[in-house]
Amino acid sequence: MKKILLTSATVMLCFLISCKDTSTTSSTDTSQNDKNLENNKKIYHAIETGDAATIDSLIASDAIDHEGPSGMDVKGTDSVRHMLVDMHNHVKDLKLESEQSAANGDYIFSLAHITGTANDDSWGMPAGSKIDQREVDVIKLKDGKMMEHWGFMDSKEMMKHMKDMPPMDNGKMDKMMSKDSMKK
Repeated sequence: MKKILLTSATVMLCFLISCKDTSTTSSTDTSQNDKNLENNKKIYHAIETGDAATIDSLIASDAIDHEGPSGMDVKGTDSVRHMLVDMHNHVKDLKLESEQSAANGDYIFSLAHITGTANDDSWGMPAGSKIDQREVDVIKLKDGKMMEHWGFMDSKEMMKHMKDMPPMDNGKMDKMMSKDSMKK
């Protein structure tokens, strides 16, 4: 019986070892991934400082940010640049730290830590509110430039900030939820 178990275990171990993914990443892919990660750090720093020239150099002309104001898509270099530079204007001491990042071909994945103090209520929080949140950024690249961005925040983080939001005008809410606006 012990011999059968030992043989079975050996066969299973050989099977698992032979099924291991032996694909490798070429040095060219690795260097491109490293370059993409370095550019990701540069864009975070450019947003912190409001550096429009660096943002322009790293954003594709047909860029789309899927995390624009009110959840709307922001399209085109000029609009995306304006939104990113404007973040610097609305948050005092803005810091964007990439805690962990990974690149795989045309995609970058980052766990970003965002801190600062709201200068006004443009982010949905009263002026003076402290911002301390994490989100996952997914960035799609095209020809080495950032083409699309999606941001995902933990719902607990979002709810923490929502408690500080000013109450919404019911007239605005009614208009937003009207049948006519839902069709558009």
